[in-house]
Amino acid sequence: MISLCNLTSKLKNAIRANKKYIYLPNSSLALELLRLLFLEGIILGVTKIKSGKILKVFLKYSSNGSPSFKDIKVLSKPGKMFYLSYKQIAKLSKGVGLFIISTKEGLLTNHLCLKRKIGGAALCYLI
Repeated sequence: MISLCNLTSKLKNAIRANKKYIYLPNSSLALELLRLLFLEGIILGVTKIKSGKILKVFLKYSSNGSPSFKDIKVLSKPGKMFYLSYKQIAKLSKGVGLFIISTKEGLLTNHLCLKRKIGGAALCYLI
């Protein structure tokens, strides 16, 4: 099982090294997070290899070579969760970036939380 901190650090290091793709162990957390990043246009795609045990994540860059995100920061840790209400998400969403939030409906972005009018635990933030 890959932890959120491990997943975000691998993504951050790959972007800084201008990698075209990275390999991650398959887990439900990784699949959900990568699905949201794909839907938001942050990554190009994900494929399962080696009988579905490994995920190959294709990273996205613009035509001039700049990455689709500059940094990714973990907000909640197992010992200390960072909760956001719907009103707090609405205020924070006016800025730049993307929040990944764990809600009763699963992992959602701040944009989807606003549509559904729910809050939850903010897991990470992409700039």
